[in-house]
Amino acid sequence: MAVNCKINGKPVTVETGTTVLEAARSAGFEVPHFCYHPGLSRPANCRMCLVDASNSPKPIPSCYIGVAENAEYTTDSDHVKELRRAILEFILLNHPIDCPICDQAGECELQDNYFAYSLQESRLQTPKHHKPKAVALSEKVTFDGERCIVCTRCVRFCDEIAQTSELGVINRGERSEISVFPGKTLSNAYSMNVVDLCPVGALTATDFRFKCRVWFMETVESVCDGCARGCNVHLDHHKGEVLRYRPRENRQVNDWWICDAGRMSYKTVHTDRVLAPVAAADGRPVRVSWDEGLVAARALIKDAQERLAVVLSATLDNEALFAVRRLLRAALPSARVYTSGRPDGTNQDALLVRNDKNPNRAGVHVLFGALPAVDVLAADIRDRKVTHVLAFGGDIDPAALRGTATVFVATHANAAVQAAEVVLPMQTHAEHDGTFVNFAGHVQRFQGGIPPVGEALAAWEIAGRLGRLLGADLGLVSSGGVFKALAAEEPAFAGMTHVNLGAGGRALAVAPAAADAASPAPATP
Repeated sequence: MAVNCKINGKPVTVETGTTVLEAARSAGFEVPHFCYHPGLSRPANCRMCLVDASNSPKPIPSCYIGVAENAEYTTDSDHVKELRRAILEFILLNHPIDCPICDQAGECELQDNYFAYSLQESRLQTPKHHKPKAVALSEKVTFDGERCIVCTRCVRFCDEIAQTSELGVINRGERSEISVFPGKTLSNAYSMNVVDLCPVGALTATDFRFKCRVWFMETVESVCDGCARGCNVHLDHHKGEVLRYRPRENRQVNDWWICDAGRMSYKTVHTDRVLAPVAAADGRPVRVSWDEGLVAARALIKDAQERLAVVLSATLDNEALFAVRRLLRAALPSARVYTSGRPDGTNQDALLVRNDKNPNRAGVHVLFGALPAVDVLAADIRDRKVTHVLAFGGDIDPAALRGTATVFVATHANAAVQAAEVVLPMQTHAEHDGTFVNFAGHVQRFQGGIPPVGEALAAWEIAGRLGRLLGADLGLVSSGGVFKALAAEEPAFAGMTHVNLGAGGRALAVAPAAADAASPAPATP
């Protein structure tokens, strides 16, 4: 049922139950707030969102009260602006004003609102009330009580989303502060979301503290590759280094949240990387040029015929998978194809986390169907059906490859990669554009943010170069072009491009049969 009203004189029609704040947003009017968050309950305790209403003698909290039929609301009158100025003065009475050393400087809602509505000096004549500083709520989150404005977003998140209730408000009045309950720490699997929720610098990520000023960093829209959920993230980077992930809103995938494990997985981008092509010479690995590495790879696999195994990791993006599929059809038609991936976890929950720790198992299934896994490969190696291996992705137990001549296209060095005859460095998803398909069949684009680490190339480009050496031009020149060719050949991706996937992605035209329909669905607040 629709409700009609006016906001700042503009006629607005919204669904019944829509709050005045949300209605104002839909009409293009931003209402400042601190305690409000669309994914949490609404206590209306900060009063920053007060607006004038024709059906009320007093200002109303717009985040809490629903739109009334034929009511008129004013969000930008002089009276409302004076209310905001007074509220900010009250909030700032005991605030330490330590912006120059605060990690939140540059992305602080209190700063933004002060410059928009206040810009006055403090009239406080007495000493400020001091609270605990740099308190470790856990090994991941540090709390500064003096900066806290007691908006209770963090408390409500732990109660309503994580449902672990470690946090509460103790004391009253100006002595009120956020604290963990006795005998507890902030230790749930989503605890670091309170850092993003905090509108000031009270809750900071211990890992990121004093690492880099936010205005020095650049940001791209990316996707967490830690599990099959594919949570949307902001990838923040500076001088070629990924410094943090932050959750990016996508109501179809992860709402506003990300698990702590996924958030911290950014560190793997720069750990134990394969930096340059390597080929064995007299039984010892030797760094070589790209041309020499590709020639060595061709020499190893070109005559293997049906005894060649091509192993595709479920961590590869769709562009890489499609390029390898063209390589197989054009140059290696007799090769046996297998799939590998990270081992399953045991921590799946009803919110976001999946047991499948691979970001694109559904993509492998769409492009290749049901492939035999590494245990089948190991048996075929023992039976001498396979003597040579071309592996895209380094997640294979080295024991399974014993007795084979192996070429690894890999991002990270591990025991299996280090034992290979030829190793070619591959870029991670932080270094190039591409797409993943999550467990529910949602296709999402990620953007490369940092320059290639070492001499790494995108997997689709490596497949193309190897194809040319094997006498087959795969016709692939860019990541976007590869995806366009994929969409032209695969009905499940029909009509998709990197551009029209946008920030939120699109569902496959044909749902992946590999999706686990019995798995818990994401919780929606």
